[in-house]
Amino acid sequence: MPSSIPSLATVLALLPCIAVADPPITDAQKPRVTPVVEVARRNRDAVVNISATQIITVRDGFWGMPFQDLFEMPRPRRMKTNSVGSGAVIHPSGYILTNAHVVAQASELKAIFADGSELPARVVASSPEEDLAVLRVQSPGRPLSSVKLGRSADLMVGETVIAIGNPFGLQHTVTTGIVSALGRELETGDGQKFTGIVQTDAAINPGNSGGPLLNILGELVGVNTAIRDEAQNVGFAIPVDRVKTDLPELLAVEKKGRVRLGIRWGAEVLDHMGRPMGVLVEGVEPGSPADKARVRKGAVVAGLAGRQTPAIVDALVAALEQTVGDPFVLSLVEAGQPRDVKVTVEETPRPDGAALAMQRFGFRPREMDAELARKMGMRAGEALVVSEVARGSTASRAGMQSGDLVTQVGRYGVHSTEGLGELLEQVGPGSRVRFAVVRVRPPTMYSFAVVLEAR
Repeated sequence: MPSSIPSLATVLALLPCIAVADPPITDAQKPRVTPVVEVARRNRDAVVNISATQIITVRDGFWGMPFQDLFEMPRPRRMKTNSVGSGAVIHPSGYILTNAHVVAQASELKAIFADGSELPARVVASSPEEDLAVLRVQSPGRPLSSVKLGRSADLMVGETVIAIGNPFGLQHTVTTGIVSALGRELETGDGQKFTGIVQTDAAINPGNSGGPLLNILGELVGVNTAIRDEAQNVGFAIPVDRVKTDLPELLAVEKKGRVRLGIRWGAEVLDHMGRPMGVLVEGVEPGSPADKARVRKGAVVAGLAGRQTPAIVDALVAALEQTVGDPFVLSLVEAGQPRDVKVTVEETPRPDGAALAMQRFGFRPREMDAELARKMGMRAGEALVVSEVARGSTASRAGMQSGDLVTQVGRYGVHSTEGLGELLEQVGPGSRVRFAVVRVRPPTMYSFAVVLEAR
């Protein structure tokens, strides 16, 4: 019987993934401790392996089935698939930065730390367009080790960089290399294009995605995101300055639900050594809590709720952790002068969907009650009923009539005027919106679509 040689993936899968703590440096080792060794030891506990479980539904094919079974539809089967990636803790409260594709469509996520401990993780926010995601783990009783976000604007071709990650499931593998090039353009297999990418020859393999690319000071300067399958020593990373630009959206207070603070966060303000000392207020939303507290564009937020917040991630996490309705202090610096103001994260009222529909499109809907639903053979909440159409409005010109049923806005079903309001408040003037409409004229019922332009 011919012998078979196991594949690399098979061999790696059989290797035990045992986390072993770094022993103390001995006197004999001290002369051999390089900056790379120091970076690896210092950041070891802040790098995590991410295990993502997906549940997919598959149908078995019919090729090879007996003829008498060909007309029976194969039954779908649910299968679990597992994938691995890497990430870095960017705040001691448990916020983890990784790639969006590492966590896409995952039904279960776990973060595995260097000491072998595991914590369940949830996605806080994801940006597939930038291939970035932020996860959150809860670590009761102790803050987590975290990496410091550095700068990528002053990266130099040829400078040393270190990658730490989970290639082929081999936990906390350290590789080193140099910055090979800056400003690369990268196109993925699905046609997505990234620009301004950092190229490195540090060994990056499947499983490294989402892990940190660190400079010789141990600062995160990139998020490892891709390799060229056909090449050797060619890897790519998203520059950390782009991460900082995206973090205000990923970690916005408004992600908590219908709440707002009203600060549009800008860049970090640096001291003469390049260290962050606060975050610029790039703008303030009119009528927001920040506006009411007289926070002005151009101010620098140096502290929040009694905590110093020199870096962008510090300020964003501190704001996220405030209780809605409870005042807290913002420590500002304006024209070189410190100033404290009290501000509150406020709950925002839900919009009136009926009023918004009339204001922007010229029709007023109401919710379908149980009696009307029974008459039409539908369930209550399946649609909204058009109760009024304004003369000369965009809805009137498109042919909408009183009594029509609105079942869908864009690709979203509508079941209440409150839900309709949440959809329509995102629609700006001049936007074109598709409404799915059902018209009942006994004994007939037919459906059609109208595209209305918002005012």
